[in-house]
Amino acid sequence: MSPLKINGTGGIDHIKAYTKQQQKETDEVKNKPGGQIRGDTLEISTEARRMQRYKGMLAEIPAVREELVDSLKQRIKDGSYRPDSEKIAAGLIEENLSDKIK
Repeated sequence: MSPLKINGTGGIDHIKAYTKQQQKETDEVKNKPGGQIRGDTLEISTEARRMQRYKGMLAEIPAVREELVDSLKQRIKDGSYRPDSEKIAAGLIEENLSDKIK
């Protein structure tokens, strides 16, 4: 039994064909008067720009609202803070249900 020998695939070298096509397009542009080589472009949709703007606005909001924290500390200290137990219970139930849905 003789060893199997493969002499090429008989197909097209895709990388060489792509490179040749790119070079051809570049040469065509260079040979035109005032020609410029076309580069990659990026278009950002209106929605993406809006999201970027909102993200920037959110970054400006402080993580801790110091004035609210200070106000609550003062109200606790002077005894005027009276949390609504029904709102607290409703929030706990809502959080618990949302965790179960996830």
